[in-house]
Amino acid sequence: MFICIIMRDEVVRMRLYRMELYKLCYRKIFIVGAACVTGILLLFFWMKMSEEWAYVDGVVYEGYQAVKVNRKITKEFEGVLTDEKVDAIIEKYGFPEEVRENYWGFYDSNFLNGFVVDYLSDGYLYDWDNYKAATQTYPIAETELGKAAELTGRKIVLEYSNGWFTFLEVLEIGMILGSILLIFGISTIFAREQQTKMLQLLFTSCEGRKKDIYVKIAAAFTVAVGIWLAIVILDFLLCGVVFGLDGQNCFIGATKIMRNIRAVKGLPDLMTVKYFIVVTLLRSLVGILLLCSTTICISACCRSSFHAVAGSAICWGMPLLIWIFLSFMGRSILFRIIRGIILLMVYSSSLYLSMYEAFYDLYRSRWVCWLPLLIAVMVSIVCTIAAYRKYRGQQVV
Repeated sequence: MFICIIMRDEVVRMRLYRMELYKLCYRKIFIVGAACVTGILLLFFWMKMSEEWAYVDGVVYEGYQAVKVNRKITKEFEGVLTDEKVDAIIEKYGFPEEVRENYWGFYDSNFLNGFVVDYLSDGYLYDWDNYKAATQTYPIAETELGKAAELTGRKIVLEYSNGWFTFLEVLEIGMILGSILLIFGISTIFAREQQTKMLQLLFTSCEGRKKDIYVKIAAAFTVAVGIWLAIVILDFLLCGVVFGLDGQNCFIGATKIMRNIRAVKGLPDLMTVKYFIVVTLLRSLVGILLLCSTTICISACCRSSFHAVAGSAICWGMPLLIWIFLSFMGRSILFRIIRGIILLMVYSSSLYLSMYEAFYDLYRSRWVCWLPLLIAVMVSIVCTIAAYRKYRGQQVV
C-alpha cells in the first residue's frame, strides 16, 4: 500500500512536471525567441569565419577556404615545436610584409608564418601605421614562449587553434542571447499564476501547493540547462566541423584568444586551451543557473508578468551599469576597497560569468578567481529557497 502511494505521487509529479515544461517551452515567444537566437548565432559564426585569411603561393584565401588551407598547411608541422620547424616554415612561406586596413595581421601571411612572426621573430604589428616586417627568427628558448614552456614544464605544441577563439566568441554571444531568452521564458512562471487568478485552483487542488512549486522550479531549471546545453552543442558542432578541434594543448597566450604570452607565473596566458574552455563552460553554466534562480525569485515576488519580466531584465543588466559607474569613483584607499568589493559582486553576476574575458581580470589572485563562482552558487541557492517560501506563503485574495 505504501509503495503504491509513493508510485502514485511520482506519477503525479511527472505529469505536473511535463505540464509545466510544456507551458514554458511551447509559448510563441519562447519558440520565436529560440529560432532568433539560433539564427543570430549562425550569422555571427559565419561573420567570425569570414575574418580568416591565408596567403599561400601568391594566392589569398578568405573565409571557409582560408580555414581549410590553414588547417591543411599546419598538418605538415603540427606537434612539438622545434627550431628546425620554425626555420622550415619561414623557408617555405617566408616572412610576411604587406599590411592593409581591416586585416589584423600581415595581409600576405597564413597561420604558420603569422605565428612565427608574432612569437618567434623581431617583427610586430601593433597598428596599420605601427609595424615592422620580420627579418630574423629567435631560438625558441630565448623567447617568452620558450620561457613559458620552461616555467610550466610543458612542451610547446603547434596546432591550428583559431577555432577555439571563434568557439569562445560564439559562446559568449550565445550565453547573452540565451539569458534574454531565459528571462522571457521563465520570468512569468509564478507571476502569471497570480495575474490569471490561478492560485485559487492550484492551492486547493488534490496535488496541492507544495507539489506545484516543486515542479515549477524543476521545470524552470530544466529549461535553463536545456538552453545552455543547446548553445554549447551548437557551438561545438559548428566549430568542430569547420575549424576542427585541434589546439587544445596550446597556451592560450599563443593563440588568438589572447595573442600575447608573458612568462610570468600566475598569469592566465599560461593556461592550456583545454583547461580554459572547461573553466569557461563551467562559469557560463553557473551564470545561467544563477539567472534562473534570481528570475524565479523575482517572479514569485511579482503580481504581474510585465513586472516580472522587467524586474528580471533590470537585475540581469544592472552589473553593466554598475561597472560604468565605478569608472567615475575616486582613487582614495576607501574608495578602492569599496570598488573592489562591488567589483567582486559584479564579476559574480550572471552577465559577467558569461563573458570569458572577465576571467582574465581575476586570475592573478587564484583564490579570487574562483570566489565569484562560490558567491554565484550561494546566491542561487538562497534565491531558489526564497522563491519557494515566497510563493508558498502567498495568501489568495
